[in-house]
Amino acid sequence: MPHLGEWRSRRITGIASSGDTTFDIDDIAEEAVAEFIRDRGLNVCYYSEDRGLIRPDGVKSPDGVLIIDPIDGTRGAIANLESCVVSVAWADYSEKPTLGDVRYAGITEIKGNLSFSSERGCGVQITNGSGQSVEPFRAPTTEIDKMGWSLGMVGAPSAPLYQVVGSIVDRTTVAGGFFVLNSSAFELTRLVTGQLAAAVDVRNRLLKDYPETREAFIKHGLGRLLSLYGYDVAGAANIALEAGCVVTDAWGRSLSDWELLDTSEANFGSFIAASNAELHAKLVEEIDRGFAEFGATVR
Repeated sequence: MPHLGEWRSRRITGIASSGDTTFDIDDIAEEAVAEFIRDRGLNVCYYSEDRGLIRPDGVKSPDGVLIIDPIDGTRGAIANLESCVVSVAWADYSEKPTLGDVRYAGITEIKGNLSFSSERGCGVQITNGSGQSVEPFRAPTTEIDKMGWSLGMVGAPSAPLYQVVGSIVDRTTVAGGFFVLNSSAFELTRLVTGQLAAAVDVRNRLLKDYPETREAFIKHGLGRLLSLYGYDVAGAANIALEAGCVVTDAWGRSLSDWELLDTSEANFGSFIAASNAELHAKLVEEIDRGFAEFGATVR
């Protein structure tokens, strides 16, 4: 907390295992994770954004694997904005755990006072800073024009990305709301509070469907390909799904087989998430149309 908005927190200290930028504030959070697990003698492996998979000394047959993003929304945190959370998911242990293996999830706002938790098949709980229960709420919005939504675009070339989703942006800036929040976990939990009706990240579909954009991705990723990773949404996707939201990849397919610890290009991910099935279906249709129109201009 004392480091939010501090100028030193913006200092770039390295490159994470995923290829994303590591800031000074990330290092502070990562050390807190290691200390917590070490001091409590937890028999777990854990994966964190900046250090990758860690098997602490003495852990031979792990009880499970923790997928931890100590600060999801680092750019928001260093700007002292609200769009930053701590994200933790517990998956049954395997060498290649998938999103479908996530059993428990917990997300806590860093600047706010809400904490979200879920257990697979048992729904979602929200509590405030006083420990009081807060009822989950999903926006009933079914029309694209009236929805509040967010778009993931870190490291992506904005021109082709906006060609794909431009019609949705144009339709929502007045009667709805369009946001770029730079925190997938924060965005997905807003579907559970009713603050947003949808969240979209189609960067990987753009890269896969149109490999001619690859060089632009590398350029805007400062020499690296950046995308959405399993650890980004391991907890938040489980929470959104348990709350009754619809969460798929950018093609409308299930995310359950998405590997959580692999940050290679072959495992880059995406999502289209909505508070209800009707809105989700309309988004998939509109995004499919956007990709088709973009393809007609480049091929």
